[in-house]
Amino acid sequence: MNTFDRAHLLRLALRSYLRQTARDFEIVVADDGSTDDTPAVVEEFRKIAPFDVDYVRQEHRGHRRAAILNRGIERCRHSQVLFTDCDSLAFSDLIEVHLRAARPDRLLCGGYLRLDREQTEKLTDDDAASGRFEALLDASGRRELRRKHLRARWQILRRRRRRPHNMGLNYSVPREALMRINGYDEEFEGWGSADGDVRERMRAIGVRPFSLYDQAIVLHMWHPVERTKLDAEKLRRNRAHATRRDVPARCRRGLRALDAPGGPADGAHP
Repeated sequence: MNTFDRAHLLRLALRSYLRQTARDFEIVVADDGSTDDTPAVVEEFRKIAPFDVDYVRQEHRGHRRAAILNRGIERCRHSQVLFTDCDSLAFSDLIEVHLRAARPDRLLCGGYLRLDREQTEKLTDDDAASGRFEALLDASGRRELRRKHLRARWQILRRRRRRPHNMGLNYSVPREALMRINGYDEEFEGWGSADGDVRERMRAIGVRPFSLYDQAIVLHMWHPVERTKLDAEKLRRNRAHATRRDVPARCRRGLRALDAPGGPADGAHP
């Protein structure tokens, strides 16, 4: 669960996992250097959670989501890794649906719908823990998820490049496959493209997207987004890096620095 300076949303997101129908899981909170109450929120939740809760943090030097996710991957102990964010409320069967569909050759793309500001600001701890928030997904929302699912299936059948989207707030992949591609590419800094890069490098080792858009569901809570000119420059650089030719399956700046002294050679597991 990626997070940065959104302790109030993280508190709600964590509580949404108290009702999971699957029980054998852990949460690793990957913090990109928060300066708010995030550590206290994690510690408070750890005391009430019936599952393990781990916390890893890096110093904040700009938006370095790829780097902190790699530190989180290193802490994961289970065979399937589900990526989500601090602003996402999990439906009660989210983990069960991912585990039921999991296979060594699948990258599982879950679905999401966005809550507006009013809906988000009305949410309480009990709404998250009890699952009352699930009622915010109405018939129209379910039709939208179904439409996204059918579009994703078509894109998969057509073998569309850079499709379907595997949104970082809801997708899962075998941990062993993450090891094979050396995790996230830490060349990505700032917003955009890092998740899609994982998808394309997974394809290079035979792990293909599989749509769970209308089955594995999270609700994305509203929050303001502030992006600077520097962020825009990084976004353009990230897009260029993601669309470069001959993308290797294993990135050089990932879980292990492949060009560092003593680092693993290309094609070897870290």
